[in-house]
Amino acid sequence: MCHSFRINLYTLYFSRVKRRRYPHASNIERRSTMTTSTKMLNMLKAAILAVFMSMAAAVTAGVPADGKIKGKAVDAQTGEALPGVNVLIEGTTLGAATDIDGLYTINAVPPGTHTVVASMIGYARLRVTNVTVSDNGVAALDFSLKSEVLQQDEVVVEAQALKNTEASLLKNRQKSAAVSDAISAEAISRSGSGSAADAMEQVTGASIVDGKYVYVRGLGDRYMNTQLNGVTLPSANPDRNTVSLDLFPSKLLDNIVTVKTFTPDKPGSFTGGTVDIATRSYPESFSLTVSTSTSFNTQTSLKDNFLTYAGGNKDWLGYDDGARDLPALLADPNAVIPSVGTAFNNAQQAYALDRASRAFSSQLAPTIKSAPIDQSYSFSVGDQVTLFNRPLGFLGSLSYSRALSSYRDGTTAQYQLSGKVAEINELNNLYLLSDDRSADEVLWGGLLSLSYKLSTHHELSSNFMYNRSGESVARYQMGPMPRDLAAGTFYETRVLQYTERKLGSAQLSGSHFLPNLAGMRVEWTSSLTNTAQDEPDLRFFSNDFTPIERNGAAQTFYSISPSNYSRPVHYYRNLDEEQWESKLTATLPFKQWRGLQGNFKFGGLHSTKDRLFRERRFEFHQSSSARYNGDPFGFFSTSMVGIVDSTGGRYRFGNYIVDGSQLANNYDGDQTITAFFGMLDLPLLNKLRFIGGVRFETTDMNVASQDPQKPRGGLETEDFLPSINFVYELQSNMNVRAAYGKTLARPTFRELAPFASFDFVGDFIFVGNPNLKRTLVDNYDVRWEWFARPGEIYAVSGFYKRFENPIERAIVSNNNQGQFQNVAEAVVFGAEFEVRQRLDRVAPALRNFQIGGNLTLVHSQVDIPAKELATLRELDPQASGTRELQGQSPYLLNVDLSYDNITSGTTAGLYYNIFGKRLSEVSLGGTPNIYEQPRGTLDLTASQRVWSGLTIKASGKNLLDTSIRKVHHFKEVDYVSREHKLGRTYSLGLTYNIE
Repeated sequence: MCHSFRINLYTLYFSRVKRRRYPHASNIERRSTMTTSTKMLNMLKAAILAVFMSMAAAVTAGVPADGKIKGKAVDAQTGEALPGVNVLIEGTTLGAATDIDGLYTINAVPPGTHTVVASMIGYARLRVTNVTVSDNGVAALDFSLKSEVLQQDEVVVEAQALKNTEASLLKNRQKSAAVSDAISAEAISRSGSGSAADAMEQVTGASIVDGKYVYVRGLGDRYMNTQLNGVTLPSANPDRNTVSLDLFPSKLLDNIVTVKTFTPDKPGSFTGGTVDIATRSYPESFSLTVSTSTSFNTQTSLKDNFLTYAGGNKDWLGYDDGARDLPALLADPNAVIPSVGTAFNNAQQAYALDRASRAFSSQLAPTIKSAPIDQSYSFSVGDQVTLFNRPLGFLGSLSYSRALSSYRDGTTAQYQLSGKVAEINELNNLYLLSDDRSADEVLWGGLLSLSYKLSTHHELSSNFMYNRSGESVARYQMGPMPRDLAAGTFYETRVLQYTERKLGSAQLSGSHFLPNLAGMRVEWTSSLTNTAQDEPDLRFFSNDFTPIERNGAAQTFYSISPSNYSRPVHYYRNLDEEQWESKLTATLPFKQWRGLQGNFKFGGLHSTKDRLFRERRFEFHQSSSARYNGDPFGFFSTSMVGIVDSTGGRYRFGNYIVDGSQLANNYDGDQTITAFFGMLDLPLLNKLRFIGGVRFETTDMNVASQDPQKPRGGLETEDFLPSINFVYELQSNMNVRAAYGKTLARPTFRELAPFASFDFVGDFIFVGNPNLKRTLVDNYDVRWEWFARPGEIYAVSGFYKRFENPIERAIVSNNNQGQFQNVAEAVVFGAEFEVRQRLDRVAPALRNFQIGGNLTLVHSQVDIPAKELATLRELDPQASGTRELQGQSPYLLNVDLSYDNITSGTTAGLYYNIFGKRLSEVSLGGTPNIYEQPRGTLDLTASQRVWSGLTIKASGKNLLDTSIRKVHHFKEVDYVSREHKLGRTYSLGLTYNIE
């Protein structure tokens, strides 16, 4: 049955097909041996669009004459949904029972004020007065029922409307089994965040590195687990463990929850935390939303110096249409390009080399244009309808954005310690370049969610998401290179790069309430996720020039010096990763010895992951007939490439191509994880709750190079991961938590692969390490939290983590060889402070204002690998044997002030964020490491409801425009390694909503 489901889900709903730009399966082609056919993917895309159109067209405007009362019933102690609760309107025959999710709907409710009663065996009756239902309106009413042991008498409360999802998330945090933080769709929208990465910057203890990767409590992607609706996501970056969060448009998100303490029902690869991205779910009634916005960046928009290059006609859709394809005659990796030596007097070989050389794009330098303004659009439609007399909920959503960014006169430099620290007063400059860079990025995504209630106790749901990003980058750098070039000679280089990223996910899940089995709840999910990153035709072109004066006239001499830097290059790289994951959990409620409600939760997970990585590199060599004269466009013109002279049967070449690919750089990997867990949620006393258990995980990883002469790498482990959590309720809205959990971190495929390869992009040799062990981590947490009023919180947390065999990047030789190695141990500890408070406590006139903030203080310490430390102490005998974890900031601060007037429909927010200096790059030898300097950002957002359904929004982002600055610090002097600004961005948008 499971096998049949897997085949059907794959065939009907998802395909990991790549465009067949390369006809041979063993090559760098975007398709892999794991794919099916392109037609299936096209059919899926067309089907999703068709569903959106049909849903929009099918919805009618009919509304029942009377109103409705809808809501959810939960256990007041645990926060768990309660099926089977009877909800009745007092004095009438109207009522309903909650379903498997604790949800209920009472239809045909006459307008007016009512009293509603909720009751269930084992719980105290809850009676709510003053529930107002307007004509054709929907009243939201949630119930939090207490056990009869805790509450003997009927409880009477006055109804209050649910005003925002922030309050709902805080309520979930209060009742959760683990320490967690969250950000709601409402807060994401109010802050103007464009993606999940932007939103995570507001979460306590979280920071975003490189605009994509989340660090929580100083721990980066190796120690993070990213999930989509509870399903772990693979990574499309060969050098990262987790998915890029900028790939998720904020318009598709419902909330993001960051769980910071381990419980056995979570993946074992959990140390910094698990970031669970929840996509939007269907609304309770018809809803249609359309929005559009435009943005202006002060140093990019409408500027006529935007760097660019010729791409494809479909770049605006986030993918290349073939303009950057590897030439067809070279697609087969077994194809042999003749050498210039054999082609010199052999016509067949000469013309073969000529065809290969002319097959590549002749553009290796950027041009300039005027940059348009940014734009974004989104559309969503959802409703709950009846199918076979049962409710079917659906939501379809699309979003699209295009954003351009650039900087001019940035700085890129490299410095080196050229002797012993005691004898040197300054660092030696290797190069110092001015840096111009422009980027044009498209991000779009589609979401289709369906949920069908088979009966009151059984529900099936499906979720389909497809996100795609395409970024075109053009860059120019120029300046002195004292390491390799004489004084007065300057180096210049150009980069043309296009990166496609995609993430597709198909999820099918079920939830079942079994009253005849002691009220057991069973939940299951099966998913297929595919993620890919493609870099077609990445181009580098470097040269040097020397300005001189001869005979009173200024002249410039140009040259290409392959001994000092790389030749002109066309580079192709593709990574494709696919993951199947299925999991099942069962929750069995019980009454403990004092009659208090407890739960026993158990289940398992099986996950398989396959990765394919391919790359090709082609260099342009130059003969004496091809001399560079300073014109990068003419240098690769038709007259300068391939055969330039065939006089006398001798073939002379200008620029000609050489295949510089290395078979060893291509690899395949697979990983299988199987897990089982048992977890007890037990109230020991009325106010003391114990949550604990153990998780057992087995891991089988394998990685092999395409070069059969290279050995294989792998990892096989079995781990028992215990967890203990205590929650003590000081009062009804105040908790104290204490937790311990053991977690792990696994190496990546590439880190395990036992072979050396040259990273053409990073310009270093990477050596795999088949002896890597997984890291084990002991995690300790405490937290005090006070949920003073709905939507308010005060919290103080402390944490301590001890790492056994942490994985750190080490420099293993003097020729810049890098390798990840296990070191003895590392520790991370710190504290977090959070507050969110409405200001009516200060003065009633400030009732619409709210202030919030969080501060994280972190200290980390990791052992430096022994060989690297020995090299360091040769140059500096006083060098420390430890350093910080890469990417960890000693402090993170977020502060915001917001205004929300529900009556007038006015909202506004001011947001400030700053991080402390963090280790960006580990330097070679005794050269000081590179640290990114603190950078504060200030954003301002505002929105106004113009009339019913129409809202206008405005924002200003990065108002301080502080430089992104990375430096070496040596003897009280900062040596700038990287520096540039992003510019300020101002946006204006409209949103129209029908509900």
